[in-house]
Amino acid sequence: MISPRPFRRTIFLVIASIGLLLAACQSPTPTIAPAPTSDSPQPFDVAWDDRSLFSEGLISSEQGVLAELHEATVYHIDINIADDLLSLEGRQELRYTNAEEEPLVELYFRIFPNLMGGAVTVAGVRVDGQEVTPSLESADSALRVPLPSALEPGESVEVSLDFAVAMPQEMAGNYGLFGYFEDVLVLDEFYPVIPVYDDEGWNVEIPSRNGDVTYLDASFYQVRVTAPANLTVVASGTEVGSEYNGEQQTLTFAAGPARTFYLAASDGFTEVSEQIGETTIKSYAFSDRREGAELAAGVTANALRSFNQRFGVYPYTEFDVVSTPMTALGIEYPGMTGIALKLYDAEAEVLGLPSQVILESTVAHEVAHQWFYNVVGNDQVDDPWLDEAVVQYATGLYYRDTYDESAERRYRSSWDERWGRVDHAGIPIGLPTGAYEGSEYGAIVYGRGPIFVATLAEEMGEETFDAFLRDYYQSHQWGIGANDTFQRLAEEHCQCNLGELFVDWVYGE
Repeated sequence: MISPRPFRRTIFLVIASIGLLLAACQSPTPTIAPAPTSDSPQPFDVAWDDRSLFSEGLISSEQGVLAELHEATVYHIDINIADDLLSLEGRQELRYTNAEEEPLVELYFRIFPNLMGGAVTVAGVRVDGQEVTPSLESADSALRVPLPSALEPGESVEVSLDFAVAMPQEMAGNYGLFGYFEDVLVLDEFYPVIPVYDDEGWNVEIPSRNGDVTYLDASFYQVRVTAPANLTVVASGTEVGSEYNGEQQTLTFAAGPARTFYLAASDGFTEVSEQIGETTIKSYAFSDRREGAELAAGVTANALRSFNQRFGVYPYTEFDVVSTPMTALGIEYPGMTGIALKLYDAEAEVLGLPSQVILESTVAHEVAHQWFYNVVGNDQVDDPWLDEAVVQYATGLYYRDTYDESAERRYRSSWDERWGRVDHAGIPIGLPTGAYEGSEYGAIVYGRGPIFVATLAEEMGEETFDAFLRDYYQSHQWGIGANDTFQRLAEEHCQCNLGELFVDWVYGE
């Protein structure tokens, strides 16, 4: 994510006072749109192990992953968006496999809209067909689902539930990434999603005011969306089915492997497209901002060329860039990115620079997140530098590859400027998001962070570092990286001890 000063998400822990709404036995069951009558894919009719719908969304060299990732969670979701775009009703079924070395007696779902000015109702929770009584925790942002019996390692369980979502119309927490604003519907983390279970247990802490809020495993999503027919709907993955019935449309998307599923929609979007290899770039903006959409598409194409060569080829057949309202500059999602509306105004200045300058650096940054956040995951709450600082460094490489080394140096100067906001304090870059105060998060993670990555490259030798970063990407595909694995792999490549460097920059004393 790229955000303006002070580079943080403002999470308002203001939960709607109408009860926030949970208890399966107390909430009404949402009404789900009837299934279309044609042969379009239906989420709940597809076998859990049938991954044929995801083939269309993966380039040829990535098709093999469909026969792998056997333990990945599979989501089947059906949502109906209201005509006024202020609410939706949904049904969700999923299969979760215990990939841990210990039995699990409960599952957790994150309910992020309850931290973003919206409200979620969950009802009818069943585990393998048996009704259970869930409970809300962590300021109503975590739903604990007890399991009727312990889920042993390697075993799977099926969970079904109904949910309803009320949209905010004023930007609240999470940089205004969820709600209906300025004629655009943005659905960031709108559905109940299972977080990562790791050595700390279930990751269900309340996110801090800094940084990103998600820490999710790569999963497979089949999502059917019923919405007003006048909307252009842009979503993670590939559209694999469509129905039009009067004033309603029903679209089916298949996304995976992917860290999450995101959707944006508006009746004012116009589309610009480009082709890079097997990948189609689709750039969306309002019709009077078409020039910005063209610029965003061009930057995306150049970024894909750069990162394809350096790290490994982008895995999907589609990449979407969507102009959306937010108080940040940009935000990453699997296979797509949201870019702030204000950056598409060619006459505007942003952060003291022409909007086109900020648009380019923001789009390049968010494209790099496809490699480091989506394909290679990390704990964005506890280890935010692992994607943000690495992506900042990669954005510098974009400028070198697209222009020349002088352009890279000019971009790199922004890192020192950011770090200077805290007087170049030697605060470790490897702290959890909540450990930073005020402007420290942006200054350290986005400023000092990429300076460390550049220092590491200099210490290892640039050629060795380039080989290491490519190896880190390819060896951790669809998995999760961590501080220690990043350091160990770097040391393997340079055949040197980097412990002191990591202590000085990442861990601190």
